[in-house]
Amino acid sequence: MDGQIERILDICLEKMEQGIPVDEVLMEYPQYREELKELLTIAKDIENAPLPRLRDEAVTSCLVKVHDALQLQKKPVWRARLPRLQWSRLFYFPSPAWAKALAFVLIISLFFWGAVNLSADSLPGDPLYPIKLATEKVRCFLTIEPEGKAKLRLAYSEERTQELVRYLDEKGELNIRVLQAMLDEAALVMDNIPRLPKDKGIVYCLKLEQLCTFQKEVLEGLKSMVPLTQRQELDNAIQICQHRHEWMGKVIRNEVPIGEWGPFVPKEI
Repeated sequence: MDGQIERILDICLEKMEQGIPVDEVLMEYPQYREELKELLTIAKDIENAPLPRLRDEAVTSCLVKVHDALQLQKKPVWRARLPRLQWSRLFYFPSPAWAKALAFVLIISLFFWGAVNLSADSLPGDPLYPIKLATEKVRCFLTIEPEGKAKLRLAYSEERTQELVRYLDEKGELNIRVLQAMLDEAALVMDNIPRLPKDKGIVYCLKLEQLCTFQKEVLEGLKSMVPLTQRQELDNAIQICQHRHEWMGKVIRNEVPIGEWGPFVPKEI
């Protein structure tokens, strides 16, 4: 899945959460209709799927069995001759197959969360960067409250800004995909602000205004480092940040109502 369809999918999912029917959402992107329809259907099925519930008794019983298995493993076993060391014995459980399965799940879980932590500072092109993006998508998908989603989108947009600076410093070029993701994440904040109480909506408009100002200043500071061939994309992004900053000021001053975003609508650079 390329970057364009990923950005459009994020926008479509946000609109579906607002109650807009799938067919109406698909009408806005006719060139991606078939691919989006399949992805949105899968997302809807996942959302409607019932979550499993663990009974306290089952959890307690499982923990007791694991404890008993570990205690049994600690008991010394006397044999006439010592067998050769086998790697399989490092994870040996003398109890039934469920204990081995549990050990495997624990090992995989530790590996996964370790990878998530290591990926926090990764950049585009690094092996762990896709894990970082996937983790962000999962967190946003599992966050139900509009305020929580707006807070995450603000954080992700700021994270893309930092990645943009670090990538340029290390690679010597502007990563256009990260630049577009930075703008898209900021734009997606707007989908959640109208769903907040008015006072909180104004607060997030203020935060977004500050973020746009910060991003504009950062991008302007990168001009001297960006190759001439990429200068136009950078100037376009600076202009978008400036438009958004001005529009947020109008919303905060009640010159336009919350939900009327004008030039704040996502725009390709």
